[in-house]
Amino acid sequence: MKRILYILTIALSLLACSEEIDKSNRYTFTGETVADFLLNRSEKYSHFITLLKRAELFGLLSTYGQYTLFLLDNDAVEKYLYEQDSIYWAARKENLTYDTGITSPYIEDLSDSMANIIARTHLVEGNYRTPSFEDGSLPYWNFNNRYLGITFETSPKGYSIKINNSAAIIGWDNEVENGVIQVVDKVVKETNNTLPEQIGEYDFFNLFNTALEETRFCDNLQLYMDEDFIPLDIELNSSYQSTPQKKFYKYTGFIETDEVFRENGIYTIDDLKALAEKWYGTEDRDNPCSPKNALYKFVAYHFVERELPYNKVIPLVVGGNSFQTPIDKFMVPGHDCYDYFETMHGRLMKVTKPLSTTQGADVFINYNKRELPYNIELLDHLNVRIIPPTEFRRMREEYATFNPNTFNGIINPIDKILIYDENEMSGNILNERLRFDFTTLLPELSCNNIRHSKDQCFVPYYYCKNIKNDTHANDYFLYSTFDGTMMNDEMFIYEMFDVSFRLPSVPPRVYEIRISVNDMNHTGWSPYQSVIQTYIDGKPYSVIDTRPSYDHPDIGWKEDASTFDNGLENDKHMRNIGWMKGPDSYYTWDYNDGVYIPARENKTTLRKIIIRMYLSEGEHWIRFKELNPLRDANADLLKTKGFVFDYIEFVPLKIISDPSKPED
Repeated sequence: MKRILYILTIALSLLACSEEIDKSNRYTFTGETVADFLLNRSEKYSHFITLLKRAELFGLLSTYGQYTLFLLDNDAVEKYLYEQDSIYWAARKENLTYDTGITSPYIEDLSDSMANIIARTHLVEGNYRTPSFEDGSLPYWNFNNRYLGITFETSPKGYSIKINNSAAIIGWDNEVENGVIQVVDKVVKETNNTLPEQIGEYDFFNLFNTALEETRFCDNLQLYMDEDFIPLDIELNSSYQSTPQKKFYKYTGFIETDEVFRENGIYTIDDLKALAEKWYGTEDRDNPCSPKNALYKFVAYHFVERELPYNKVIPLVVGGNSFQTPIDKFMVPGHDCYDYFETMHGRLMKVTKPLSTTQGADVFINYNKRELPYNIELLDHLNVRIIPPTEFRRMREEYATFNPNTFNGIINPIDKILIYDENEMSGNILNERLRFDFTTLLPELSCNNIRHSKDQCFVPYYYCKNIKNDTHANDYFLYSTFDGTMMNDEMFIYEMFDVSFRLPSVPPRVYEIRISVNDMNHTGWSPYQSVIQTYIDGKPYSVIDTRPSYDHPDIGWKEDASTFDNGLENDKHMRNIGWMKGPDSYYTWDYNDGVYIPARENKTTLRKIIIRMYLSEGEHWIRFKELNPLRDANADLLKTKGFVFDYIEFVPLKIISDPSKPED
């Protein structure tokens, strides 16, 4: 029985302020390291040097790498210690418990644990200058394994950037040899509330919090870290490579405020129960803790088991820590960017950044492309907009203190009541070609700051619940950022692999199932390329043979421009033999010509048709087994050759047969 570390509720109470950014405080690059910068100004930053040394981080800041330090001067540290000490002794007089490890206004008396927390909260791996800051969070965790929230504020005093809605940057973009230093006016606040506790902190989420507690769904949102996780024992060959040292459980809630409920005539928990029963039925009406209960289903559909700050629901940039591509440059004009997440209700939600429309700056849940939904009563429950943190805090005075970042997840406020209706979702929102990035199928990558954060990360199979290693030829797969794949990331699996993925819970129907194949960058016939047998639920289906090159008769790819009909007949020919060109919706890097081109024009980016079959309700697994014996006979080749798992498609037959709506 695995032991799971549940949340420790040790309070860290910090104060907030908003100040104007003083551009005169900007430091000119001189070749110092972060450590040099501090030592050369030790009269001003000696306290923070002490904190970093006690946390055993100071030496790191004089080494190769890139770091962002949110730096406090001595006055800010002393003010914080004095405030916390005063709160502690005031609580003691009232016989109240308040223990943050600060019982003295002097830094020499600060506990080791609190010195460690403060230092790690203020340090992030990566070089993040303020022009790259996005509304939501920094793209990479701090050394406390937490996202730092970013919001932008204006006031009569000027413009400011706030971290976790607490500390304001007052000395910005001090560039040094191994990173950048952002001077802040106060200690950055990090709450130790769990996600449901943080929802309960705010009166404006009162009605949703009542439903959360009445269904006891809050009990499902308490996990934090797997104490029994054992990291891989693997040799890393560069600073771009990593392997997880811990395994965290994180959650994201998409939550309505009381104001949103009131706008829809929902004032009490009984009103909300009636709305839930309208859409989810009356089964187990008297047991709100039952997964079959309508209110329980309503609440469960609002949560996903992944950590998604606003700017990572649909990432504004895609890639890893060493290179990133803005999403509007990654998508071909006229196409939206989207993803699908399995909720804790067991049903899918679609998130969309509709770049093809005037609403392209926003992110929506269950975006409806039709003028009207099939069911007109769902008009106010589709196109649910996720409200950016900065905008949300400005909407009402009571929202100004909102902090979306919690100990084990993120709160994203939404502007409509979120409902899942089987008929509408199956017949409209999800009645399309469903293209899932393989990395989306593994929520642990989003819970552990890997997806769209790491450059190359060796992930053990036992890290992720939706993948199985059936032969144990290797203990891990490689998560990699690569600008030749969808969303600029991929899974690379080595050796004589035999792996299975749990399929997402798509609506029951007949689908054509396809998989991306990015392994055709060779000429003629390459005997060492992959030959993969596919299985679904144990039954064998198509073989993916990547030994022939893209233009071999067994595949038949031709450049659209070289054909008389822009590739239409070539498309039909390729489909007849089980292949398709890549999508025309996103750009890939053409290594032959050194330019970005649509994936459709890239001869190394193809799709293989696996099977047409009915997927019923319930769990399904797809298996990929390497068959090529020549690869097995070449040990050196096995360590370098593998197969790229980029995306998988589920296409309703109606979509394939409708010439008025061609696929990309």
